[in-house]
Amino acid sequence: MRFVPSTLRALLVPILLAVALASAASAAPAAADQPSFVRLQTEAGDILLVFYPELAPHHVGNFKHLASTGFFNGTRFHRIVPGFVIQGGDPNSKDDDPRNDGMGGPTVRDVLTDAEYQAVQKASEVLGAKGYAGLEGAAQLKAEFSTKVKHVRGSLSMARGPDVDSAGSQFFICVAETPALDGKYTIFGHVVTGMDVADKIVSAEKNPAAGRDAPAIPIQISAFVIDGTAGLTAAERAAWDALPANLKDVR
Repeated sequence: MRFVPSTLRALLVPILLAVALASAASAAPAAADQPSFVRLQTEAGDILLVFYPELAPHHVGNFKHLASTGFFNGTRFHRIVPGFVIQGGDPNSKDDDPRNDGMGGPTVRDVLTDAEYQAVQKASEVLGAKGYAGLEGAAQLKAEFSTKVKHVRGSLSMARGPDVDSAGSQFFICVAETPALDGKYTIFGHVVTGMDVADKIVSAEKNPAAGRDAPAIPIQISAFVIDGTAGLTAAERAAWDALPANLKDVR
């Protein structure tokens, strides 16, 4: 991902987004009381992931908001690296040009509610009246690194640019233990079911002409948030019940 905000926006956007996303994150239920999940429906099968709101509240709040607004629907897993990760969530992957995949992310409008965005627009008007650029453009999340979790097979983590505080919408799922990523990328969930789907995706044929790690046929994604276990299928509930405790409630 490549974002180049102005100096002023770089200073002000994190402040505004911190307030907005803190509000969204505070609404996320505690993992021990009511676990929160996202089901990624793909052409290769479903992947169910549990969120870690206690560990990375802003990342969970951001992801849930984007999923609930349909932002992820139609995006594709645009990067597959056997023995490493599958990566998706880039809005650029919705088009038919794989060469721009991996460079996109959400705008400020994408990550805010209507009321929050109206507040940003008002702030932009004040800046504009003084001759400054507004607060539109790319939205970037601050890192929420933790020593309580490691990048292991099944970890849900957030991609970013060179700046540690530049996550947006691109995420990845580890298909193997990847300790080199620990302390450098924010883990905010874990796979409950569907690692076989992830393995299928990562093992697909590649398209070198589109990029070293680009799949020949990118797998499309639709994302659906599920709060509580009542919305799980019987198979998902059984897998959740069998998931080791250290992967369920991470604080």
